Amino acid sequence: MGFCSKCGQPLTEDANFCPKCGARTVLGVEAGVVAPSDELREAFNKMGQEMEKAFTLAAKEIEKAFETTKKNIQESTGRAPIICLQCGEKNRFDSRFCYKCGKELKRS
Repeated sequence: MGFCSKCGQPLTEDANFCPKCGARTVLGVEAGVVAPSDELREAFNKMGQEMEKAFTLAAKEIEKAFETTKKNIQESTGRAPIICLQCGEKNRFDSRFCYKCGKELKRS
């Protein structure tokens, strides 16, 4: 007969869990017996990982949608950025000179 390492309760030789505190015994560990709470913990952990992946993907899609909408609004209002022919930098729609290289901007 052994004793529970957590609470000291006497254990039968075939006990996988302590009947008093529920701790898994050495026999339970060796046998690979998993407590229901361990199964739930693992399921919640896996669910959390899957949700994190889904939220990350959703955030990327939302960001892409915002960028597309911003571009469409700028184009529809004639406020699209002016691209510098010298350096290729995007400048504000009302700029006369490139903020990066100083070249005069040509309107199309």
